[in-house]
Order: sequence, then C-alpha cells, then structure tokens
Amino acid sequence: MNAGEARDDAPSMAAVMAGMPVVWRRLLLAHVPDRLGRCAECRTSSGSGERWPCSLRRIAEEAERIYGLELGRAVGE
Repeated sequence: MNAGEARDDAPSMAAVMAGMPVVWRRLLLAHVPDRLGRCAECRTSSGSGERWPCSLRRIAEEAERIYGLELGRAVGE
C-alpha cells in the first residue's frame, strides 16, 4: 500500500473527528462562505480560496452527523 492510499478498514477522518466535538464545532464556525461563495478560512495569500463548502467543512459536517448518530445510539440503549 502506498503512503497516500487509504485502507478499507481505516476509519474516515470524519469518523475520527466525531469523537472530538470541540474540533468539528470550531471548524464549522470558521469555515463559512464569504460574499463570493468561497471559504472564508481557506483563503490563500492571494485572496482566493476553495469553493464553499470546502473539504474541511464537509468533513466537519460529516463528523457532526456521525456524532449525532452515535449519541442517538447511546441514548437508545
């Protein structure tokens, strides 16, 4: 396996981040769209940035979703 390849049994970044609510909440607060539809946090020195939602925003949203599912399972037990 190459260094850049993900293993099938490896957890996703969102799954890992789901256990760190402080991290994904901060990412959700910081990675918001600017007036041009780009991520305000992912700007480069030239002022351009990744289209919103950026990859970090999408990962944080997925982590939030996973967190909610896990919380629901824990409450339902």
